Amino acid sequence: MKEKLPNRDHLSRRAFMRLAGISAAGSVLVACAAPAAPAQPAPAANAGAAAPAAAGVNIDYMMNDAELTDKEIEQFQGENAGIKITRIVPDATKYFAALAAGTPPDILRLQAPEFPLLLARKIPLNLQSFIDTSSVIKVDDLASANNYYRSSGGALDIGAGDVYGMVKDWSPDETIWANLDAIEEAGLPAPSLTEPMTYEDVKAYGEKLLKMNGDRVAQRGFDTNMPWVERFWTVWLEGQDSSLFTKDFKKMDLVENEKAKAAVKYHYDLAASKVSSSPISPSPSWPGQDFANGELAIVQYGFWFSGGVTLWANDKIKPKIDAGRIVMLPSPTWQGVRRGPTITATGSIVTGVTKHPNEAYKVFEWYNAKEPALNRAASGWGVPGLKSMFDKIPKEGTYRSQVWSVLEKEMTFADTTVKFNPYLQGGEPGVVASLFIQFYEQALKGEMTFDELLQKLESETNVAIQDGIDRIGA
Repeated sequence: MKEKLPNRDHLSRRAFMRLAGISAAGSVLVACAAPAAPAQPAPAANAGAAAPAAAGVNIDYMMNDAELTDKEIEQFQGENAGIKITRIVPDATKYFAALAAGTPPDILRLQAPEFPLLLARKIPLNLQSFIDTSSVIKVDDLASANNYYRSSGGALDIGAGDVYGMVKDWSPDETIWANLDAIEEAGLPAPSLTEPMTYEDVKAYGEKLLKMNGDRVAQRGFDTNMPWVERFWTVWLEGQDSSLFTKDFKKMDLVENEKAKAAVKYHYDLAASKVSSSPISPSPSWPGQDFANGELAIVQYGFWFSGGVTLWANDKIKPKIDAGRIVMLPSPTWQGVRRGPTITATGSIVTGVTKHPNEAYKVFEWYNAKEPALNRAASGWGVPGLKSMFDKIPKEGTYRSQVWSVLEKEMTFADTTVKFNPYLQGGEPGVVASLFIQFYEQALKGEMTFDELLQKLESETNVAIQDGIDRIGA
């Protein structure tokens, strides 16, 4: 029997929401605009995995305690005398303030949409020289999700080239989780476990699964993670050779872009009909917990949720998991195009101005390719960052075998590196999602029309883009 991971197997709802960038009250946390950062120095001439560690070095690692445990830190320090790891709770505002003061954490936790702007500002350390001499990280072994942290020339050339960071783990993020009992009780046919639905199919299920008790929602039909909404739109539009932005990313292309308008309208309509939660019909908790409580029939989360739902499920839902009634379904298709990339790719980078690049890389390599990475792979909370660890993913039992059957096929559609705007902060939510959440509340309350929402979203996003351009001098 697999040994349970410390802390990670006991991740509370509050702890998860902190990881996801959501406050305990359910509101979204938005990072403040960051000050300009100093350019990184060139790596030392002797930089590489084999470089000796200096004595008494402290490496500050901005990573959550459920993702880098005390037990793992103790293990590293026991085997690497002279290097101490200090874990710091991730906080973008504090990171950039420390960066401006010249004392930033050595390693930073981030998600893929945040990387382009950081690279444009020359903040990450280029790790290629270290990896070229590493005995445990090989470029050929990097899962495709790591391409979000590679560049062949700059912030507009992400997807291949030198390695600047790695995912700690990843998931095809657009898969669907369904409560088959809720679907059966509504008299609906069970969805295919192997063939993807369209997003219109999902919407139709959601509408029929919605249960109202007067004006109160008794069971929501379908919900998703709204702080990621612009990421969903980006995936859909790229599949149609379109985008939310002009080709140079310096303007938003929404008001005159019918394909982009249709993507925005999809989530607006779900909110307006109360099929999904929104400011006019808020979730009692957050979509993942609602699903685990049996208050939501279908939710859109990636493979990582396979670990979460087993932990958060109430006594009514837990037996359904073991009986194979809670299932993961393939990512839906938008306008007939099948895609299943990760849109989070949570990972870490080494800060370019670190005073201890050799030691920082040693910690980075250990976290991403040694004991902590093996622990995460076996936990079922994400797909490993290294292909050689894929065989560690749990596959036994009714529940896990079903999830694996979907995941295995999904990974064949997950090679895409989604292009995020390098002039916008890509937090959770990103700028576009944050503005949409603000303006769609006003539209849902009748304070503006949908067309006015689109116009406001475009104009305010363009202001933010220009601020980003000015900040990096592009």
